[in-house]
Amino acid sequence: MTTLSREESSTASVKDGGMTAHDAADYVGTIVRARCEERTPDRVFFTFEGGRVFVASRELPESPAPGESLEIYIDGVTRHGLWVGSIDKIAPFRLYERLESCRKSDTDIEAHIVAADAHGLYADVESVLGFMPRREIGDDELAAWVGKTTKARILKFSPHDGQLVISRRAAMAETWREARETFLANLKPEQIYTGTVRQITDFGVFVDIGAGVEGLVHRSNLSWGNDAPAAVVSVGDSLRVTVLSIDKGRIALGHKQLVEDTWASVSQQLTPGDILEGKVTTFTSFGAFVRLQNGLEGLVHNSELSWDPGVHQASQILTLNQEVRVKLLSVDASRRRLRLSLRQLSSNPWQTLKDRMPNGTHLHLPIASISDFGIFIDLGSGLRGLIHKNDISWNDSPDPASQYHVGDVIDCVVLDIDIERERASLGIKQLTGDPWADFVAQSPLGQPFDVTICRLAPFGAFATIPVGQGVVEGLIHISELAPHRVSNIESVVHVGQIVTATVIDLDPSRRRIGLSLTAEPFDPDFVEEPEIVDAASHTPTMADIFPKDLIPELICLCGGTKSPHAPRNAKGPRGDAAR
Repeated sequence: MTTLSREESSTASVKDGGMTAHDAADYVGTIVRARCEERTPDRVFFTFEGGRVFVASRELPESPAPGESLEIYIDGVTRHGLWVGSIDKIAPFRLYERLESCRKSDTDIEAHIVAADAHGLYADVESVLGFMPRREIGDDELAAWVGKTTKARILKFSPHDGQLVISRRAAMAETWREARETFLANLKPEQIYTGTVRQITDFGVFVDIGAGVEGLVHRSNLSWGNDAPAAVVSVGDSLRVTVLSIDKGRIALGHKQLVEDTWASVSQQLTPGDILEGKVTTFTSFGAFVRLQNGLEGLVHNSELSWDPGVHQASQILTLNQEVRVKLLSVDASRRRLRLSLRQLSSNPWQTLKDRMPNGTHLHLPIASISDFGIFIDLGSGLRGLIHKNDISWNDSPDPASQYHVGDVIDCVVLDIDIERERASLGIKQLTGDPWADFVAQSPLGQPFDVTICRLAPFGAFATIPVGQGVVEGLIHISELAPHRVSNIESVVHVGQIVTATVIDLDPSRRRIGLSLTAEPFDPDFVEEPEIVDAASHTPTMADIFPKDLIPELICLCGGTKSPHAPRNAKGPRGDAAR
């Protein structure tokens, strides 16, 4: 026997007086009433208005009497035009019809919950296994539903594979809507509810306070410490809340308003200097937050993690949830802030260093690193001292990298150790006396010295003057290199040349020396005695009309000669290094 589908039966050839293929399709998938004709070992034959139909004998263990009428489900048609019927398929056909009718009309059905998993519930709906997704239940306690019966509506039904999807939420929607409207109508600020946490976000938690009404507890209203919501509650937790405001259907709730504010009495509980215990809760780019045993949270800034300058981030020495002991540095109750310290629990190595190395201590230590502005010396215990480039030499500010290398062991002296700023200032030039002080002590103005040309500049030549174990540097301005106008400095002096120069200008405050190759030595304290002239017989001269210090210049301009009594420096210092 061959059973055909609806499509196959529509193209079958009809014989033995059967219906046409087109008409046959109208009966497939329907229930008809047929009259019994005869029975063979394998089949029972019936007739109905559409022709002859047979049913397998196994579906009719008790053969009906000839002429007896039965309902038969038309399942298909053979290629010879005989209808294929079934008694067993009548019941599921009627059930599927009923389920499909309920789906189309949104009629409630009874669903008996038989199992649950993480995705939803499985239910027996008139012996058909249906599935209720989690989102269609309206309750997060899935396991509690097993064994219970609830109303539901059919969302999807496929007779071909028996797939049935049902929803409790759809069945209860109308009831919930009415309950929600009643609940919202009676909702007022300052009311207190015990709700269920439905969702957690970074900015707060959504709480169901009843009848499916949800409100938001912003993280600023969740705890006095403004903690991360996930650190305070979990989905499904019960939470006491109070209604803060209702605005256009948005309900703002608060939880911290129902619990004691620890900060209200923090000034009486804590005192700077207290040693406290807590747990590391959060890492940030600027430090680590530690929750204390009283529930408050304080910050250990990166600068208070360790005395070791190599520790820049909390994660270098701490782990999340690590139990730690900290020292309280300050309490700011108005801003709800606690400053904590880890390193203050150990002795300050800078204090130890200052006690061990007072100012003036001579050191012989290696170079740890070199920068554009100076040299860092390894002082031990992870501490470093700086020799600023201005403290390397008395004469100039050299490029440290051109003279020193990392690892070199050098001599230096402690200038100052600042415990509060955690800085150690060192110097090299202070190992020797200041040659400037020695040079000034010689009263060098107007005196000649043997100098060595050290470098040339467009405006003159720099020269060094030996003073004790050091040297000082002065400038021979281009106008002081020769009596005549100089256009090419190298035609007069060159680097390394030793010449005799007179000090014509001295500025100790700016550490500048003006030298001259043309000026003669002079006495800076020399004062020319004025001549006594009879005013009645005296004829006015240039000295009576012009200032005394301009007369030599006027004589030169007029082609005359300088007075032999005027000192060489009467024209004024022309070797100012500022040129």
